[in-house]
Amino acid sequence: MTEPTRKKTGSTTKKKNVDVKKTNANTVNKTAARKSTRTGTKKKSSSKSATETTVSTGKTVRKTSGSGAVPRKSASQIAREAEVRRLKTLIATVSAVVLILGGLLIHHLLAPVDKGSLTGVSDEVLQYEASVKKACKDAGISQFSTVMLAMMQQESSGLGTDVMQCSECPFNTEYANTPNAIEDPEYSIQVGAEYFAYCLKEAGCKRISNTERLKIALQDYNFGNSYAIWVLENYGSYSVENATEFSLMMQNTLGWSSYGDPEYVDHVLRYYIMP
Repeated sequence: MTEPTRKKTGSTTKKKNVDVKKTNANTVNKTAARKSTRTGTKKKSSSKSATETTVSTGKTVRKTSGSGAVPRKSASQIAREAEVRRLKTLIATVSAVVLILGGLLIHHLLAPVDKGSLTGVSDEVLQYEASVKKACKDAGISQFSTVMLAMMQQESSGLGTDVMQCSECPFNTEYANTPNAIEDPEYSIQVGAEYFAYCLKEAGCKRISNTERLKIALQDYNFGNSYAIWVLENYGSYSVENATEFSLMMQNTLGWSSYGDPEYVDHVLRYYIMP
């Protein structure tokens, strides 16, 4: 009796399941392969992009163990920084020099000026010391107040009313321009200081220590008529000889028998000791 044929259901089902699993595994492997390929492509692209960035900026990038790359300084940057440092040093040096020179200038301006000293001056002259200082200050020649007292000693010994003998001076506008016309000693000192300041300017004497120009200014005070300009143009400095020449020239011009005192400088300086 023939046995009925049995369906191999279980065996066939198992085989189908195995085939499905293989198919799924192959699908997973292919998917993974595609992802791997895409990832590799991205990495290459990223690497290429980084390389292009490095090339385009012209900077060399050094890898570090930190979070990123540190750019090295270019030669131009180093040169600029060196120039900045040099300029800062120069500015600091110049500032220091300016401060030093400024301090010296302030010290020079504030320090008392040595006006020289007097010798053999009478009490009659010394009584006007304060007035002479004030008049010289007002005329802008404070440092010449001591020598002006020596001039007074030579001019009048402090006697009379025109103690500076400047009545004939053009700065006298209150009295007649004739000898001894000024009747107020204080006014005589004022006019004398103004006239002496003018003589100092003509002689180019700005400091009491400028002896040669001071001598020209002193003789100019005695002579008038711009002796200072004449002697500077013709000789450059004072001497008794050129003062005598100027005196004779003015005598001939004015028809006078005498003109001024060619030795006025020496006569004043015998009462004055230079600083």
